[in-house]
Amino acid sequence: MRISTIAIAACLIGSAAVAAPEATPKPVQVPPLPKGAPPNFDAMFGIFDKLFPPQPDPDPARLALARTAAASMWPDGAYGKMMSGFMGGTLEHAMQLKTSDFAAMGGKAAKTETAASGADLSLHDQVAGKDPYFDRRMAAYRQLVDEETAKMSVVIDPRMRDGLARTMARQFDARQLADIDAFFATPSGHALAGQYMQLWVQPDTMRAMFMAMPEMMKLMPEVTQKMKAIDAKFPKPAKPKDDKGKAQP
Repeated sequence: MRISTIAIAACLIGSAAVAAPEATPKPVQVPPLPKGAPPNFDAMFGIFDKLFPPQPDPDPARLALARTAAASMWPDGAYGKMMSGFMGGTLEHAMQLKTSDFAAMGGKAAKTETAASGADLSLHDQVAGKDPYFDRRMAAYRQLVDEETAKMSVVIDPRMRDGLARTMARQFDARQLADIDAFFATPSGHALAGQYMQLWVQPDTMRAMFMAMPEMMKLMPEVTQKMKAIDAKFPKPAKPKDDKGKAQP
């Protein structure tokens, strides 16, 4: 089994897509960048500003209270700790997946064939058996990830604190913000605020989201039919014509 199966294991947390009605307009064609050209961030931010318009400054008193709460919820190093722990933990468990785990996804026949072969090694054992330096290499990769996500955290953390504070200053009034700050100042509140981000990438939380997928998938056909019914209520747009007056496909 090739090392590319790591990607399969690490991406088990998928997402369901709703089939679009036939009359749904084609997506806007974005012209490709010239080869080797850097991203045009000014253009990207211009589009982003239209999707998420800049907001006016919140009330200064409420913003001051909100900054105290945001500092507790997003401490320095929070992003790096979350991403490093999530990626490292996911890869570690992915490497313990065996041939039979992947074969089970191929149905009963594939699972039976794998069992008959007698080779049910973990992905780690398969790769390490061919590469005596695999574990040391992976440890070096893990250290690199920890170091680089820590650097990213220095960039992201203050920006996220500011964004959270501004949002909270609009969502909550002064009394509510004062109550939140008071709770976060307690030992229990401080513990919750400091670990809030990590809660979203812990195994139980991720399992809860992933295990909901089968039920969510059952809703998709009905949603698709409802979308088609809505589309059928409105006249179809006229097809453009070519120079000879014939409708284009």
